[in-house]
This record gives sequence, structure tokens and C-alpha cells, in this order.
Amino acid sequence: MEISPENKYAPAIDLQNVMLSFALFMPLIGMFVNYYAMWVAMFMFGLMWILFTNREANAGLLFLWGLEFEPAPVDFIFAGSWFKRIMRGDFKWLSHPALHLLLAYILLNLFQIFYSKNFLRGVFFGLVTIYTISLAFYFSSYIKDVKIWFEVRRFYLLAVYISAIVLVLMIVLLLIQGRLGRPAGFFKDPNVLGAFMATGALYAMSKILLGERREILKYTALFLFLLISIVLTFSRGSLLNLLAGIFFLAFVSLITKRSKRFFAVLGVALAVAVLFVPVILEVFQQGFRFRGAQWYDIYGRAMAWRAGIEIFKSYPLGIGPGQFEDYSLDYQKSMGGPILITPSSHNLYLRVLAENGIVGLMLMIGVLAVASFVSVRSRKIIYSGDIPWIFSCLIGIIAQSFVIDTLHWRHFWILLGFLISLFNLNREKETKS
Repeated sequence: MEISPENKYAPAIDLQNVMLSFALFMPLIGMFVNYYAMWVAMFMFGLMWILFTNREANAGLLFLWGLEFEPAPVDFIFAGSWFKRIMRGDFKWLSHPALHLLLAYILLNLFQIFYSKNFLRGVFFGLVTIYTISLAFYFSSYIKDVKIWFEVRRFYLLAVYISAIVLVLMIVLLLIQGRLGRPAGFFKDPNVLGAFMATGALYAMSKILLGERREILKYTALFLFLLISIVLTFSRGSLLNLLAGIFFLAFVSLITKRSKRFFAVLGVALAVAVLFVPVILEVFQQGFRFRGAQWYDIYGRAMAWRAGIEIFKSYPLGIGPGQFEDYSLDYQKSMGGPILITPSSHNLYLRVLAENGIVGLMLMIGVLAVASFVSVRSRKIIYSGDIPWIFSCLIGIIAQSFVIDTLHWRHFWILLGFLISLFNLNREKETKS
């Protein structure tokens, strides 16, 4: 058989698939062999992905299941990916209003570092903010065609599924050992883990509604598995996230006249929830979290929210990145808080308002509003392909941002980059046609 010139030097095997096959066993290594060996292997595989493949971003997406400490392996991988793309000139600025507003927000953070009370903390949090937001810029230009998108989506969802499987295995181990706890997989915070898995559950729901009929059973089973996994994080915010995303998909199902699918799956999900969720909460003694406002809500979140408002009143132009924790304790004490649990904001919008002032909040709201407006402006696009899934994920995060600080969630900005890139691909397709 004659070999064509373009395939003459093609490798006999795909190195990325080989590394992927080994990488899938890393969580098991961390759980059952050696915890530290797992992290070393993640760094090693990430470096190999960057050096020996042209798809370095996939490694960062795949290892999103490992965020137990910072900087995590994914941060080194994405930093290396940025460096590699910049060195070879493989970066294109997309003319999208949301990206323009994000750039303005980044510049505002850089300026505000210099009048931060705690300068070193301001530098650190300012750079972290710039890094996480840069992921939106990275993926908005990295996804150049449908083939790259399918591969990127595959690796992102693999990370979601691995996270859910690890969580369930940890829960089983706790039960076997006769211990109760609230495992977070290989995440630092179960609230972030639950929100990350919610994006996979919303993907399954979108496939049920908009995919082929023969796939409904498969994705229903996947949705139910991820739903139970989210419940096992005992995160109320993550359930709020999921419900907000499902609400949007319900609207899509009505518009696209596929409401029968939605209500059928919703009925099954409610039946499973009624049967199993009370049992899960009772077994792990976590039912108290879902019985109204708890003491840590009243004297933790609520006090931090009041402090954020008072900080803004005193400093309408902001106090600088990362400064909320330095200011909020004094403000909470002045308000007579009997129990001080956390100085953190537990609210994206209040953190931005306090640290970046009214200008920063307007820019952040502008980013989210513009991305939403561009999404709903073209009904033909918003109700097709993967865009309903990504948009539902962002809606979920926007809702959860009222009860938790999501500014530095990597998958938040990655999903925004996904959304912008897909609209760019759709616009190019329409232009060509």
C-alpha cells in the first residue's frame, strides 16, 4: 500500500492515548498504593504532554480532578501550555465584548495591587486572579475547529467522571472502615467538587434532551450517578448550581418541543432522590445541613456578607485583590459577631465589590451579562450543539456565586472560554455558508 506524503512520518502510535491509558489509573494509585506517588506521576505526565504532543491543554483538563493543594499540577501544566503557545506564536485575540471587559478587569486588578494594605497578599491574589481568568482567553482561541472541540470536551468530561468515581470509592471506604465523613475526592473543598460534577450532570441532561433517542437510557443512568455523587458532597450550593442549570435546560426543552423527555427524566430523578437522599443524609448524619439556616450560615456567611457591604461603604473604589480577609474580621468584630468562623466573603459579587469597588463589580457583571446576551441573541445557536450545556453550567455557577466565592474556580473560566470559542466557530460557519 502506498503511503501518502502527509502520513509518511506519522507515528505508529498516538503518544497522547498511551499516556491517557496510564493516567486513568493515577487516582487508584493515590487511593490504594501511594498518595504522594500519584501527584509526582501527574507532574511527570503533564510535562511529557507538553514536551511531546501538540495537545498540551488536554493534560490540564484531564487532571482537573486533582485540586487538593495549590498550585496544583494543572496550574503548572496550563502555565507550560501558555508558554509553549506564546513561544510559537499560536495565539489569536478574538474580538468578543466579554473578553474586552475581562481584560479591563485584569488591568483594574493590576492597578489596585499597588494600594493594597497587604501588598504581598495583593500581588499573590492579583496574579492568581489573572491566571484563572486567562484560562478563558486560552480556550477561546485554542479551540479552532470542531475536531479540537470534541477532544477538549472529551478530556474535560473524563475529569468530571474520574472525580465522581473517586468520591464514591472514598465514601465506600469510609463505610467499610466504620467512619463518617465528608470526603472531597482529590479536591480541597467538597463545594467545588460538587459544582464541578454538576457540569457533568448538566451535560448528561443536555444529551437526554437534545441528543438521539437511542442514547437516552445511557445518559439517564449517567445523570443519576452524578446526581447521587453531588448529593454525597453534602453541598447545598452545588445542588443550587445543578437546579439552576436544569431550570435553563427545562426552558430549552420547552422551546425545542422536547419537554416530554425532560419531565420523564425529571420524574425518575425525583423518585431516586426521594428514595435515596434521605437515607444517604441519615447514614452520614448530614441531614442538619438541609434543615434551614445553620449557625455557621448566620454567624459565618451572613456576617461576612454584612462585612463586605460595610467595606464597600468605606472604600467604594475597592481595597485591592485578596484584601477581603484582612479587612473583614475587624468589620465583623465591630458588628458584634458572637462567633467568627471565616473571614472569607462566601459571595463572588461581594468580594469583587469590596476588593475592586463599583467599577470592578460593573465589569464583572458586564462580562456575565454580555456573554449571556450574545448567547440568547441567536436562538438558532443557543438551542443547538453543546452550547445549551455550557450555558446551563455557567448559569449554575452564577447562581452558586451568591453563596460561595467562585472567582478562582478554574472550570468557571474554562467553560466561559468554551462558550466564546463555540460561538466563534458558529459565526465562522455561518460566514462560509
